[in-house]
Amino acid sequence: MYSGEIRDWPKRVRFGVDSTDALEGLMDSLAARRALVICGTTVAGGPMLVRIRDALGSRFAGVFSNVRSHTPFDDVLAASRFAENVGADAIISVGGGSAIDAGKGVVLLSSAGAALDGDHSALAATMLPYAIDWGKKGSMDRQALGVSRIRHIAVPTTAGSASDVMPTAGIRDPKLPKKMLFWDDRLVPDATILDPKMAVQASPELTAATGMTAVARAIESLYSRHRHPISIGLALHAARLLRTALPKSVEDGADLAARADCQMACLMSGTASINAMVSVVHAIGHVVGGRYGLQHGISHAILLGPAIRRLLPAIGTDYGYVLEALGCPATNSAQTAADAAAGALSRLLGQLPLPQRLREIGVTDKDLAPIATATMSDYMMANVPAPMSAGDIESLLREAW
Repeated sequence: MYSGEIRDWPKRVRFGVDSTDALEGLMDSLAARRALVICGTTVAGGPMLVRIRDALGSRFAGVFSNVRSHTPFDDVLAASRFAENVGADAIISVGGGSAIDAGKGVVLLSSAGAALDGDHSALAATMLPYAIDWGKKGSMDRQALGVSRIRHIAVPTTAGSASDVMPTAGIRDPKLPKKMLFWDDRLVPDATILDPKMAVQASPELTAATGMTAVARAIESLYSRHRHPISIGLALHAARLLRTALPKSVEDGADLAARADCQMACLMSGTASINAMVSVVHAIGHVVGGRYGLQHGISHAILLGPAIRRLLPAIGTDYGYVLEALGCPATNSAQTAADAAAGALSRLLGQLPLPQRLREIGVTDKDLAPIATATMSDYMMANVPAPMSAGDIESLLREAW
């Protein structure tokens, strides 16, 4: 029998073509007057920012367009100071996971009551009590955030991170060897807008990489040791949608129906995973991303097949959901199911403009054992359906190398 609670669920979500037109109304509903747009240079230099500015009208207070990959703490600090200088009481984060996590970082600093005139080290230290440090504590214990005066509306331009509906954030401080990871209900954006027109500018490579993050999140939710009927239902349909919509979005970026399916699947995979949790593929992704500055979806895409080959037999007859999600025929053999699922993922990866092996992204043979050791300290490892040692992880990495 199942027991537990559904703890994390999206807040307000507006979806559909031209749903960005709802921005001003959402600002009203949140009692927000002035919005700072946070994005990267790609969004700032194209039609996406124009759409957001037009939708905000007189509520537009300015744009901070310097968010870089993996959300460096310096960018969060600069955006926070910018928001304070222009009197913004709302953040509109436009982009992928890095931009949305930057918006969350601004909310985090506000919630922590940080004095923004401090230096980098002092302000980074202000954030550490709120961070997860599984390696040192062996638990999720951290200080709870206070109330922020800043509202946050997320407008994803990729369908991968699901940061817009999740209470987590990753912020990279170059002075640390890994990302600072946060989890707090107050980090969930107050509203999300899923407008497929905002995704059409994503390149085939970016579409593929971010989409495979959503695929990995859906599949890992299906074999999580904490899976339950609601997470299974969300993850199952997310994977079904992505199996067909992701290749279509890569082939034709202007296919709004495929883009919308990817966005909805991403949201569902995020909601499934934050309630059931993901495991080894994402844990390795945290390590590899921190070491190599790599887009998570690339490592997820490479590692998911080898991981599923090892872990699917551990979940009993629930492996049937994974087969259904990936369009594989039913079988009575767990190992046959694992091999079929891994093969289906390999074929999906083969349709996408992504690296196929870890060696193609700069990981050397000598890197594998240290990556495996570091992965064991990641909090996601608490969710594997069967125990894994550092040796097991190294074996997985070698298959993917």
